[in-house]
Amino acid sequence: MGLIKSRALARLKYLRIATQVAFLALFVIIFIRSLDPFSLIQNLFLRFDPLIFLTHLTPDALTLGGIILLLLVAVLVGRFFCGWVCPMGTLIDVSDLLLSRIRKRLPFNLNPSNRERNGRLVAKTLIRTPPALFLLGAVLLTVFFAPPVLQFLHPNVWIVRIFALNPLGIGFLIFILLSSAISRRLWCIYLCPLGALYGFISRFSLFRLEISRCSRCGKCDQCPMGATDYQEKEVLQSQCTLCFDYEADCPVEGFSFSNRLRAPVQESRRWFLKTSVSLAGGALAGGILSIPSGQKEMSSLLRPPGVVNETQFVERCLRCLQCVRSCPNRIIQVTGGSAGFGSLFTPHIEFDRYGCDYYCQVCQTVCPNYAIPLQSLENKQKTPIGKAVIDTDACVVYKDGTNCLVCEEFCPVPEKAIQIREELVLKDGKLVSLKYPVMVDSRCNGCGICQVNCPSTPIAIKVRKNHRI
Repeated sequence: MGLIKSRALARLKYLRIATQVAFLALFVIIFIRSLDPFSLIQNLFLRFDPLIFLTHLTPDALTLGGIILLLLVAVLVGRFFCGWVCPMGTLIDVSDLLLSRIRKRLPFNLNPSNRERNGRLVAKTLIRTPPALFLLGAVLLTVFFAPPVLQFLHPNVWIVRIFALNPLGIGFLIFILLSSAISRRLWCIYLCPLGALYGFISRFSLFRLEISRCSRCGKCDQCPMGATDYQEKEVLQSQCTLCFDYEADCPVEGFSFSNRLRAPVQESRRWFLKTSVSLAGGALAGGILSIPSGQKEMSSLLRPPGVVNETQFVERCLRCLQCVRSCPNRIIQVTGGSAGFGSLFTPHIEFDRYGCDYYCQVCQTVCPNYAIPLQSLENKQKTPIGKAVIDTDACVVYKDGTNCLVCEEFCPVPEKAIQIREELVLKDGKLVSLKYPVMVDSRCNGCGICQVNCPSTPIAIKVRKNHRI
């Protein structure tokens, strides 16, 4: 293909910026709508993600279609997603712009424009074989096991946490701001496993940007991804996000699109060897992390409705907090460190003021990777969150001989999971008919409505994962 005119390159840059703004606006709209528990909107950026798809492998036609489309685009033109679509990438671009003056004043940074020879060499080496490949290898293995590696490395999960003003998300935002003072797109170049995946595919893209002629002016050093090397007249496909941020400034209009794979055999072998070692090293590290500790921990946490396999849930859960924000009764909470690292930031249920609505499936609908299984309403109503247990030492009927039918009356199960056993007892010299509440475990779905309405102090009926008070 022929050389691209500067005017066309400038138009592509403005089109890219407009596309970024549009997709970031779409993300913000989806996020705001997700705060409404009855909007039932799904986060498309999490649903149509190839790495997140590996956590559930559910053959949903729409999800598969979206993922295949993104992968095909990568095969055609490279890391288009990173430069044009990714909301985290857009947020980082804004951060880089705001801190550009500080970055230029620092004596050392990782940008290729750094005039120090050693700094330039380090940056070039890290760009060609970024640590993100090692992290991708760890993700690709641990995604099928318990260690939450993907959950703490995925960019679209992080940006959800940032917009949710989660403390962890705020911490990551501070990291992004600090990294912008060192290098443009530092996260994208060196650390992002999703970017590394698209970069790996981009190595084999059909259409690629090339330097066809060069005046050695050095303007290519402005590349935010460090993907261009004018000394070698090379555009590194695994890092190029087609941002068109600087190409229009080329004094000889030396950029062109090519549809040929022209990497020298020796260079391809070196790239293949380095990439293989990085991915294998990451997979090895992931394998070590995935080795069971030997002593299996039994969690007593109540999980969202539909979760019956604790191990599988912990493995799949993205810690994206979609269910936490969307729950209309605000009973789904974030798990802290007391439950162990494996359960850190996973959702659990606390019955303080409200129970789980008998007809609600919001958390199941918004979960992007089915860690909370999407069931029919009938199955959801029958799948136990836990089991309610009556403490006879606290229940006023058992303890004081005072009738109370609150738990039975509030039980939403049509057949009633709480039955009444009526007995005549002698109280103060008189025969009194007492109505004792009795649990029918096979009917109880652990909704917690009985618990939050119990008038006793302390509460006489509580939902437990195991049948213990």
